[in-house]
Amino acid sequence: MERNLILAFDVGGTQIKAAAVVGGSIIEETISHYDSLASLSAERIIANFAEVAADIVRRAGGEPLPIGGLGMAFPGPFDYEHGISLIQGLGKFESLYGLSVEKLLLEAVRTHEELAGRLTSSFAVKFENDAALFGLGEAGYGEARGCERVTCLTIGTGLGSCFLVDGQLIKSGPDVPDQGWLYNVPYQGKVADDWISKRGVLQLAVETALRPEGLDVREYAMMALSGDRHAAELFETFGRRMAAILAPSLRLFSSDCIVIGGQISKSGSLFVPVFTEELAKAGVHTDVRLSGNTLYSTFKGIYDFVLGH
Repeated sequence: MERNLILAFDVGGTQIKAAAVVGGSIIEETISHYDSLASLSAERIIANFAEVAADIVRRAGGEPLPIGGLGMAFPGPFDYEHGISLIQGLGKFESLYGLSVEKLLLEAVRTHEELAGRLTSSFAVKFENDAALFGLGEAGYGEARGCERVTCLTIGTGLGSCFLVDGQLIKSGPDVPDQGWLYNVPYQGKVADDWISKRGVLQLAVETALRPEGLDVREYAMMALSGDRHAAELFETFGRRMAAILAPSLRLFSSDCIVIGGQISKSGSLFVPVFTEELAKAGVHTDVRLSGNTLYSTFKGIYDFVLGH
């Protein structure tokens, strides 16, 4: 069993969620949240990443295991293969634009007094899209384990997606969209990201004149679960729209199972049955499942990704 600490970061524009993973198991006491400092200078952002890494190692306690790697689920646009940030004009991580985050962070970690002596000779920093890492975690440890052909979706502020065959990410091919991304599928003058997201649910609430107005998705879900028929119809309409947008791509890939994660998946019981039913009507016969824990799957996906499993 691999006995190196792998540091897993899920980086957002406001918050970093991080943990240490050993042997595919998350060390619970290391799961922590930090400010991403995304509006500061490149130097401050990189130094913050290194300090988060050091804090996670401190929290791991116990036997001082070697640190085998650091993996980051990082927002795009980003050159994941070369570790270069391409984020510009989004109000976050502006100072990193065009820089090799990989090289800067490697240097910061290698010179950090608490980390330098613990790094393995093969220590590396790796980056990937959060939905892809979530998918790797679900395929290796979660709801997609044992499935040959898998589509994973994350629904939150936007739509994330990935496709896997035998646990390996597939980013190109005749039956897979470029990079495995579905967020830009066109639909009614917009793209899937506008419809299959938090704002997509809230826009539906406006369209259906749902009262009271101005609530969040969670509050509408609580109304639906409490028996409010109009709120329940909101999520059913959301599920039908999801199927209408995604069915052509999903039919092409022919998944054995689809796993849904992300913040909106917590309301999945309200829209997944309709989504599944509508997919079947469109010729997509598959098993749709909800992730048990999106963040845990992402951390475990980072673990496998860093080690090249």
